[in-house]
Amino acid sequence: METPGTADRRTRQRVLEAAVSLLSELGLSGDLLQDAAKAAGCSSDRAQVFFHRDEDLVLALYARLAAQLEARVAELPDSDLADRFRKIMLDKLELVAPYRQALAALHATLLDPRHELGALSPHTEIIRNRVMGVFSAVVLGASDRHKLNAEGLTRSLYGLHLALMLLWTQDQTTESLATRAALDLICDLLSLSGRLSWLPNFKNSLVKLDLIAAPLVEPTADPAVTELSIKILQQLFRHRRLESNAGSCAKDPCEQCLALHLPKVRRFVGAGEPIHFLLPAFPAKSPSPKKVLGRLPDMAEELALGFLEQVCNEIKELYPPGARITICSDGRVFSDLVGVSDEDVTDYAQEIDALRKRIDARSLDVFRMEDLFEIDDHESMREQLRVHYADTLEAIEERVRKYTHHQLLFNGIQRFLFEDRIAIETGKSRTQVRNECKRRTYSVIQRSDAWGRLLSDCFPAALRLSIHPQSPHSEKIGILLGEANDTWLTPWHGVAVRRDGKFGLMRRHEAESLGACVVMALGRPSYYQIGEGP
Repeated sequence: METPGTADRRTRQRVLEAAVSLLSELGLSGDLLQDAAKAAGCSSDRAQVFFHRDEDLVLALYARLAAQLEARVAELPDSDLADRFRKIMLDKLELVAPYRQALAALHATLLDPRHELGALSPHTEIIRNRVMGVFSAVVLGASDRHKLNAEGLTRSLYGLHLALMLLWTQDQTTESLATRAALDLICDLLSLSGRLSWLPNFKNSLVKLDLIAAPLVEPTADPAVTELSIKILQQLFRHRRLESNAGSCAKDPCEQCLALHLPKVRRFVGAGEPIHFLLPAFPAKSPSPKKVLGRLPDMAEELALGFLEQVCNEIKELYPPGARITICSDGRVFSDLVGVSDEDVTDYAQEIDALRKRIDARSLDVFRMEDLFEIDDHESMREQLRVHYADTLEAIEERVRKYTHHQLLFNGIQRFLFEDRIAIETGKSRTQVRNECKRRTYSVIQRSDAWGRLLSDCFPAALRLSIHPQSPHSEKIGILLGEANDTWLTPWHGVAVRRDGKFGLMRRHEAESLGACVVMALGRPSYYQIGEGP
């Protein structure tokens, strides 16, 4: 049954999607809210429940762009501060380019400290937190950062970035040459900063720059709030699912590991609110009989949900308001690509809901694609997701070619698709199946990224968890859902196996090769047992 919250979320999202399209085509026309409401099929009065004026729509867009900028942090060069600042600013200019007219029309509002929509006002804190986290990562990952004060430099770079954005909105030169010249000048000064950091006058100048920036961009934070926020993240990081090349950060998280997440946690803690996490997960069981026991959740899912509840309880021991995890079930997002029927997705989802209640997982809730669309046609939902949120396949292929972490993600997803299809499509050669899975993998990544962007729109303050192994400095926190030799293995691609009183995950054929026996629960297969008794 549809709740009022579901209806509200759907309306808000349709209005925002329409507004983003209009902004890229027409800029800030003066009737944006009315035009977006009309395009979304609702009244202006209804749209004003969520967006009081045109500027609110632009700021919602800016929140989306801030989330996309976070994703670019993993692509920063392992270089000095100047190179990293240049890269992130060029990325920022690329992201905002389609909306230049709208942002230019808003510059007076954004610069007004008395306006509730000002860039440095309390109302825009969520956006500012995300972007401050980006510049913190820029500084902390720089090869020459040890010579400079990281906190002060982060604030100063954020302030300089605002100045560059203001110049860009007003820049009438060809290809924004004036803005790029200003960026070059700043980067030249940053290059000198490492070599001149020993000079007292130079250090004093940096202190003065921070004295200008600090009161504006980041009022003094409560040290106790910061300390507690760090402890919460360190506790969560005990369960991180990391790429194999994580290095020393796997055991000892560094400042850069915290950079993108600390401002968000600090905001929740400062407000005394439960910390909110998003986890795209629990789509449906793999179609491969070599991997899973059946099409419905079993002990593997029960253990994973229980573990997520335990993570929230661990945070609650440190911070009484605790945490909550919204499981953003992505079964509808790419079921057609992975060979799972929409009927199987529906049945799996219903069982997940029943399982959450049965184990009393009070800190977990579920959000699904159908919560955001009025239509019943799942293919049309996927098409709307692609149209409003997806990158082109060409752009994704370029990232996979260019960046190691994108290559690792591609390889992991392709491997799972191949394992599923080779067990089902027995009439095809391995080469044929592998080539088909390669094409599908790009589409899976395209839709997965689109789903992530939609979630950022809906929950701009939340922290993002991931079932996939992540770089320790990623904007996503990879999280383990069970003990397994394969860090890519999930409950819906494997079975729970009990051995020596402990559960682990493995593929079904691996469990059976070890002589494991099936254990029944609630009238159907639940897990495997190796040996006798617990």
